[in-house]
This record gives sequence, C-alpha cells and structure tokens, in this order.
Amino acid sequence: WKTEPHDELVNNGNYCLAQPGKLYAVYLPHGGNVTIHLKPGRYHAHWFSAVSGQQIPLPVVDEPVWTSPDVPGYYDWALLLQAE
Repeated sequence: WKTEPHDELVNNGNYCLAQPGKLYAVYLPHGGNVTIHLKPGRYHAHWFSAVSGQQIPLPVVDEPVWTSPDVPGYYDWALLLQAE
C-alpha cells in the first residue's frame, strides 16, 4: 500500500511498483531479465513465483543500475528488492 507505479524504472515492458530507496516489486510478464534503476543502497533480492509460491534468493544488490539474471522458469515470476 506504500508503493506506487514506477514503470519508468524498468525496461522491456516490465512493470514496477516501488517505494524508491526501500522496496521494488517488478513483474516480468514475458520472462527474460530486467534492468532496474535503484536509489543508492543495498537491497536483498529474490524471485517469487506467483504459480507455486516458490522464492529463490539472489545475491545482495548494491548497484544503482542492476540487471537481474533471467527468470528461473516458466509462468509468472516477480522480483522483489528490499532495502537492508
């Protein structure tokens, strides 16, 4: 409820809800990867499967422009980045 649409922060037709500097939730409707523009800081990141509920942790992100690895499977995946 504290996030707002910020699709301008991501590429390739992906969707982003963000509370910049604190939380970024990115939906990748076509799979692949996403480049996201972040406020400076360190973020915990993980993939989330809307189909299975599976969560896959990623290494800590501390770059202002970061490109994710490709989604880990088929179907709907989202990426969540939360400030430390």
